[in-house]
Amino acid sequence: MANTTFTGPIKAGPLLNTTGVTLGKDVKNTGQVAMTQSIMISMAAAAGTKTWNVAVIPKNSQIVQVLMRFAIGSDAGTSATMSIGKTDSGGVTAAYYTAAQNAKVAADHTQQASAFDNMDRVDKDTRITATLITAGTTATTGQATVTITYIQANNLQDTPAN
Repeated sequence: MANTTFTGPIKAGPLLNTTGVTLGKDVKNTGQVAMTQSIMISMAAAAGTKTWNVAVIPKNSQIVQVLMRFAIGSDAGTSATMSIGKTDSGGVTAAYYTAAQNAKVAADHTQQASAFDNMDRVDKDTRITATLITAGTTATTGQATVTITYIQANNLQDTPAN
């Protein structure tokens, strides 16, 4: 299947501006298109700490969801945990979006509540990272998928009530 690349952001809806008060006729109804970036990670690895680059989220975007899915649990000898973080001029912040989760059990995990405000205000291009920490014997199985869903150039601002 062919791919089409847009420089974005992508808006959808037939009414671009509000010029009146009639819904469906002259009231703006456009919205931003949600985008995703994903990576599949093999967790079959020797003990230690490993980091993957998952995505780069453009400045002024809103991150809607951070999903970490362990489709096949790691069989690392003692422990295996994964977290989703970010990299910026301050270095890597491993557990910025999700706390470290047990990667030995098949499960889905989403962002922690403490990340919500920062997800709404991505103030510069931001690299999202996944960090796997394993201990004990070398893992021979394990597979994770990390998906970041975001709205490009959403430019969220606090809005006063009507």
